[in-house]
Amino acid sequence: PYYQTAFPVRGRDVEKAKALLKEAGVTPPVAVDFMVSKESESEAAAQVLQAMAAEAGFDLKIRITEFATSLKQAEAGEYQAFMLEWSGRSDPDGNAFNHLHSGAALNYSAWSNAAADKALEDARLVSDMAKRKAIYETLVREQQADEPILYLYHRKFLFAQTTRLEGFKPMPDGLLRVVGLKLK
Repeated sequence: PYYQTAFPVRGRDVEKAKALLKEAGVTPPVAVDFMVSKESESEAAAQVLQAMAAEAGFDLKIRITEFATSLKQAEAGEYQAFMLEWSGRSDPDGNAFNHLHSGAALNYSAWSNAAADKALEDARLVSDMAKRKAIYETLVREQQADEPILYLYHRKFLFAQTTRLEGFKPMPDGLLRVVGLKLK
């Protein structure tokens, strides 16, 4: 219900990326330290990104790091690019506040934007979904202008269960809720 139709997913533009590097006076390839947590899905995604970025003139140097260590290094700003997977939450506050509010726990980019902070704070005070969606539109506008985080993909969650299981309801964030589940 909070999807922002005013902000469609932008397509990839390799030529624009090359032009921006040229405009900046940078000679490709541009080396980038790319910190990725040690797990097969993250490593595979990093390799895809590495190949795609190379087409635009970037040399992503994948640095595989144990997950807790990567969080500690991210908090200390010891990275150039950091891929953090996030399961997502059903309510946008759980996805946005900790990652985008100035000084928030997961704001590893140290992004600070007064209009975004106000939107994040205001959304917490409103329960009407339409009003919250309008507030979050302001947040998305600010976030897309500055791009402190690049959202790359959304995992597809697959669930399998026995026909004897009652009460299972898959959630968009992929997290399992076991309350109310029963086996016949």
